[in-house]
Amino acid sequence: MENKKIRLAVLGNGPRGMGLAGVYATHPSVEVVAVCDIADDYANNTANHIQNMVGYTPKAFKRYEDLAKGSCYDAIMIAVDPDIQVDYAVREMERGIHVMTEVPAAYTIDQCYALVNAVRKTGCKYNLAEQTRYWSFIAKWRAMAERGEFGKIYYAEGEYLHYEPQWDYFRNKKTGHHVWTCDPVYEQNPDYERTWRYYTFGNPIFYLPHELSPLLSITGGRIESVSCLGTEKGGSHTKGFDVRDLECALMQNSNGSIFSLRAGFNAPYGHKRETGAHWYQIKGTEKTVEWARSELDMPKEFIPGQGWINHEDWGCADPDAEEMFRNAAHGGADMYPIHYFVDAILNDKTPPMDVYRAVETAAPAILAAKSAEMGGIKLDVPDFRA
Repeated sequence: MENKKIRLAVLGNGPRGMGLAGVYATHPSVEVVAVCDIADDYANNTANHIQNMVGYTPKAFKRYEDLAKGSCYDAIMIAVDPDIQVDYAVREMERGIHVMTEVPAAYTIDQCYALVNAVRKTGCKYNLAEQTRYWSFIAKWRAMAERGEFGKIYYAEGEYLHYEPQWDYFRNKKTGHHVWTCDPVYEQNPDYERTWRYYTFGNPIFYLPHELSPLLSITGGRIESVSCLGTEKGGSHTKGFDVRDLECALMQNSNGSIFSLRAGFNAPYGHKRETGAHWYQIKGTEKTVEWARSELDMPKEFIPGQGWINHEDWGCADPDAEEMFRNAAHGGADMYPIHYFVDAILNDKTPPMDVYRAVETAAPAILAAKSAEMGGIKLDVPDFRA
């Protein structure tokens, strides 16, 4: 099936959806045949973007129902609001369409089960567009773990602290366009509604897959229980919005290691070298590694008896990878989920971020948010493979 082209639709053509559509269009085994978005002009803009990139123009739709009836495709990239994407994913798989969705994979435990059951029932390929697990330094840490260099890994830590002075908290009900603002006045305007981003940042711990995915790929196992605390809603920094500045979760892995994970999007915090808002650490009985804590710092490794060693050779993009991987967004990582999704379809493989790994990054965050609302109570995470 090497010469076959996958016909792809892209549902959701905001900045992220348009960007992913463009990456898909450059893949030699993909033809983007249709794009769709409820917001005025978004689908047409994406179609024109692809035309300028690769010389053909996909069909543009404004309603999902018209997309499903008016075009023929083998797979779909769903980049709509992630709190509603599972419904579309299940409907598409029931039609025999392979599906990739955005991060997080789900916002409720019921949605996690719905995704798993749809894959089991239909046999369609499902892949999560989580890309940080493909960073070069994460791959190196994963290889170190496979060689046993850490000894027993007993602790993993990660954070996603991504401050922006304005987020797209509201959407115009008529045009579908998001409004990037720090002004809560839109709360009182009947022409606007809260976006998924607003609800997510109410419990920022929801947005943990970019930390759980790479860390679990190194440690193995799955998260079995979680407990989480957060700052007061209403924000000590972002005034007028019902959001938290920070939430911090403790998680127990099935292999006995402890995870400490935090997320926040509404208070200023400096970027790290290359990874921006993301930071990671792995502690083992024989070795510790951690990413750069700031733009002034270096990634490093600690070996008992030798001390700390800086690693200038650790980075995000793999210097030995093909150009289309090295030049992709998010530090050269955005092409990898697409590559593995296409490979899974063409060669009947299981992608690295299949439905089980996807929900194993979503469910702990979902229950962490619930724990934070309940004052930090410990909650058990279901085993979706059982």
